[in-house]
Amino acid sequence: MTTEHKSVVGATSAPQLWSAEVEQKFIIEDSMLATIYCKKDCGFSEKSFFRGKSRNCPDCDGSLAVDTLNSRNAVVGAKTETFAKNILSSALKELRPQLSQDLFVRQGVICPSLGLKGGSGADLAIVTQEKGGPMPASAIKCLFEVKMSFIWNWHEENLTSPTADYDSHFGRPSIFRTDSILKAIGKAGITRSYVGSEGIPFIVVGNTPPPPGYRTNIDRTVSSGLIQKWISLTPNPLVVKPKESPGKRNPKHTTGFLRIDEVKELQLLLKTLLTQKWLYTSAMADAAKVGLLIKSLDMDGTPEQIGQEFLRRLPEASISSEI
Repeated sequence: MTTEHKSVVGATSAPQLWSAEVEQKFIIEDSMLATIYCKKDCGFSEKSFFRGKSRNCPDCDGSLAVDTLNSRNAVVGAKTETFAKNILSSALKELRPQLSQDLFVRQGVICPSLGLKGGSGADLAIVTQEKGGPMPASAIKCLFEVKMSFIWNWHEENLTSPTADYDSHFGRPSIFRTDSILKAIGKAGITRSYVGSEGIPFIVVGNTPPPPGYRTNIDRTVSSGLIQKWISLTPNPLVVKPKESPGKRNPKHTTGFLRIDEVKELQLLLKTLLTQKWLYTSAMADAAKVGLLIKSLDMDGTPEQIGQEFLRRLPEASISSEI
């Protein structure tokens, strides 16, 4: 970082969650600002990260264009995935004494039996194999779909601090983008369609909250078990306008969403994901059949045995084959 650029926040001890300081370093060191220009060729152009609120040229009122979708291009995707991997690895390292086996965070995990192959591998996964290469579903303990991006608006005339928060410009980054939400749900649904995925938690990693209008939908994906949690690795996405509707713009949690404020919270989440037994059971069931199934269970077993037997036999109550 050159001497004329000062950090937007004070230095903190590693590992550091996503912040304006982290993002600022990426933009300055890698010159990632894009060129925004006027389509009418009036001569207006500037370098910025995300187009600002106005879609029109300040000189001639013509339409503005940007030379790259810099919020979510391949370079940004690679950097944010690596960032998420490092944070998860750090949290997992602290948990190892509490786990029954050594686990590793790997990027681009291939598992043909779960449909994770080629360009559709898992962004990140916690696995039992340290070596690379394709692996069986039994080696995968948790899957992560990373939907992070750069989330603030930066301008070449002022790289010391952002000019707009994640929801104040046309960038619509991270899981604040509705297409990112739909893609994550689609990836989870495809993965869940494969035998062997039933016991593997699926987490969506972002660095903003989801848009208010989609929070109920996100809650339902978690209530139904399709996805286990949507998380944000940004404790404070409100840097430019921190006092403007903070409860709505920066929620701590909903049923499906959780804002991670410190690495210890991530450790607790990983501990739950890695030490509990999970079983995804999606079925459109007939209520009468469910009742008969419950009546037929051996109630003399332990609560865990009764629960496992019920989940194993739940497909018997499915009505999907009758329609």
